[in-house]
Amino acid sequence: MQRTVRFYSEGTPCAGLLGLPDDYRPGEKRGAVIFCQGFTGVKEMYLPQNAERLHAEGYVTLNFDYRSFGESGGEPRSRLVPLAQVEDIRNAMTYLQTLPEVNPDRIGLYGTSFGCANVVYTAGIDERAKCTVAVVGPGDCERQFRLGPNFDAFMDKVRRAKAEFVATGKVTYMQTIRMMARDPGVVAELEKTQSLFPTWRPEVSFESLADIMEFKPENVADRISPRALLLIHTDQDKLVPLSEAQSIYAKARHPKQLVVLENMVHEDVYHGEGFAQVVRHTNAWFKEHMPAR
Repeated sequence: MQRTVRFYSEGTPCAGLLGLPDDYRPGEKRGAVIFCQGFTGVKEMYLPQNAERLHAEGYVTLNFDYRSFGESGGEPRSRLVPLAQVEDIRNAMTYLQTLPEVNPDRIGLYGTSFGCANVVYTAGIDERAKCTVAVVGPGDCERQFRLGPNFDAFMDKVRRAKAEFVATGKVTYMQTIRMMARDPGVVAELEKTQSLFPTWRPEVSFESLADIMEFKPENVADRISPRALLLIHTDQDKLVPLSEAQSIYAKARHPKQLVVLENMVHEDVYHGEGFAQVVRHTNAWFKEHMPAR
């Protein structure tokens, strides 16, 4: 069972898809999991299939669009400010706590790629996140992007764009695919995906890259404990290297676990055997640390 919903994050309407398990009965209060998509993604991309697997385990799920993306409000469009997205996740938790179907003390987070970074940060600052699964994402965004060519010259352009945005309000954009150029597999995946999701604009406001580079969720990973954190990463990831997950893991405290998917790349977590392994580990982690009932 699924229905469209809307909640407000700092006054901005956010569009969502709320999923209820098939065996839900009126009056029950179930554990709920919020799904947080990757860089510039929208709620219909990839993660609904993960949500479906948790429905079978008895959980309520919420997939939603961050402000300025998809069907949510917010201007300028495609402006990705990580701390604003963190606030959207926190407000999604508040929204779920108002629903009669949800146990307000059993809300978990799941995030993939940039959504992984968002859920790690959110869990670090908000004790309502009782259980977190974070997949193939960075612990320090500047460190990750420094792997690309001519980083310092690129950041000079970003800072000039930020200054122009502050002074004039002018917004310029960069295509998402350009940000992923060092991983041809991810680029091919995004090109194939683009036509399937009409609400997705594969771009990011150029000036917001200044905010992205300052985002270092691993700095609050130690504050997640005693709540549970599962990290899943692929060993051949060219976009977000395995060292990012290892760094988050080193800074986090127990209960924690790092699962490495062998002989797999970034996009494998969405398909085939990689997806199957992600689902298996995810469902087991939530069942152990935040049961649906």
